[in-house]
Amino acid sequence: MNFREAIATDNGTIRSLLECVSLPTESVGKGTTTFYVGEEGGAVNAVAGFEFYGSDALLRSVAIEPGLQKKGIGSEVVDVMLGVARQRGIKRVVLLTETAPKFFERKGFVVTDRSSIQNEGLKRSSEFSYLCPSSSICMVLDLSTTNI
Repeated sequence: MNFREAIATDNGTIRSLLECVSLPTESVGKGTTTFYVGEEGGAVNAVAGFEFYGSDALLRSVAIEPGLQKKGIGSEVVDVMLGVARQRGIKRVVLLTETAPKFFERKGFVVTDRSSIQNEGLKRSSEFSYLCPSSSICMVLDLSTTNI
């Protein structure tokens, strides 16, 4: 699978993929989230996004086309995203999940109390403010102390 930063013409496909897996679409095309897509055979079938807040990044919208799930593509997508974060000098990647804590634990993320997040910009993000319920699990990967 080839990964690249999404362009404006990908927005419809990104929105459809996110809707297909019941993830929020409010940031598609608004510039608040930098999306990356995975494509094979000219078709986009994976997406993930970052919102950058200083040395922190909020990982969001990791989605794989349903017919391709459980084939290691999600792991590949997250690896690519962590590489992007490292290239940008990000020290800590934060995410909220309701459905995939075990998956992200295998990638090195650690469950943390949502209230422990100190980055004010990140705390004001739509994901932290209103999209993800308080029941969502907050997870963090400290890139400054891991080689994953």
